[in-house]
Amino acid sequence: MPISEFDVVTLSKSAIRVMHRDEHHVYEFALIDDGCGRRVVSRGPAIVFGRPSKVAAWGLIADAECAARSAAREFGFTD
Repeated sequence: MPISEFDVVTLSKSAIRVMHRDEHHVYEFALIDDGCGRRVVSRGPAIVFGRPSKVAAWGLIADAECAARSAAREFGFTD
């Protein structure tokens, strides 16, 4: 599933939330220091489940993480 199917709904210095456009699942990732002085998107998001659908929220985690990483990098919140 392409990352273009996600919208950024919140972006701050500490977190990013992305939502799947059709399924409405929201994935929140923390923006953390990786121990080497770089800001990165954490693994293992908090999930707010959207409407019942054929696509399980768990199946979209990897794509949501990729979308969050791309957006955070694009807006200068991560290295």
